[in-house]
Amino acid sequence: MDIKKYIITGLISGLVFAILLAGWDYYKQNPFSVLKFVIHTVIFGVFNGYMTYRKAKNVN
Repeated sequence: MDIKKYIITGLISGLVFAILLAGWDYYKQNPFSVLKFVIHTVIFGVFNGYMTYRKAKNVN
């Protein structure tokens, strides 16, 4: 299996999730936190990349 595809999928989905949450914080007038942004990106990205991997593994 091509692991690069799952890493890229996780990174993109994590970034989108973190950007959406940063936008929500901006809307609520909360200060921007780089640490919170990075944590959201990494945690959601790893989770989503892993779930994509599991789904592709079950299909094949």
